[in-house]
Amino acid sequence: MLAMQRQGIIFKTDMFKKLPRVPNILIGCFVLIGLSSSAHAQEVLLPPFGLQWGGEPEELMKWASDKQLDVAVKTLNEDSKSKAIRVESARGSLPDHQAHALEARYHRGELFEVSVHYGSPNSDSKQIVNDFNELKSVLAVRYGMFSPNNKQQDKAKGFIRRSVCYHVEPVRGVILLMVLSELEDTSKGKDSARFTLIYSNQNIIPKK
Repeated sequence: MLAMQRQGIIFKTDMFKKLPRVPNILIGCFVLIGLSSSAHAQEVLLPPFGLQWGGEPEELMKWASDKQLDVAVKTLNEDSKSKAIRVESARGSLPDHQAHALEARYHRGELFEVSVHYGSPNSDSKQIVNDFNELKSVLAVRYGMFSPNNKQQDKAKGFIRRSVCYHVEPVRGVILLMVLSELEDTSKGKDSARFTLIYSNQNIIPKK
């Protein structure tokens, strides 16, 4: 079962110790985020791939270089205080992982957000949706129940775009978002889907 396979790949404890662009719906997600709670003890939310909150970009760059992955760096604002590093593999999925890309964001050289992207253009959309739901169930056991934030559906020129966002906040300011995006081509009878996990530590960025 995929959830169990994922649990072995993504959530192994030693991986945490070592260890398509984000859709517009995220704007609504962050605006609507509230506190989430759980009756069970929740684990501390750490970024994946062995990264650490507040860590330096060189950690990710070294990992990408060792694994011979493609790296793209871009600044996020005019004064270059924040930048994003996107890592992906020309061979498909990332090493020892089912995700196809990750993007890490840094403010003044400190890691505050990691987005992990699942689903390629050739992926089976129904399987991607199933993967999303199974992974959400596994993560809920670790971090608490997810709360829905935003759901959208747009129709235009023979296409139907659907997106949905959930979040959980195990610790104040440290948030895990799950975003599922689906695209249906009604004229050709084709569809596609992809989803993103976003680990965000808003405590890293100074309050204005």
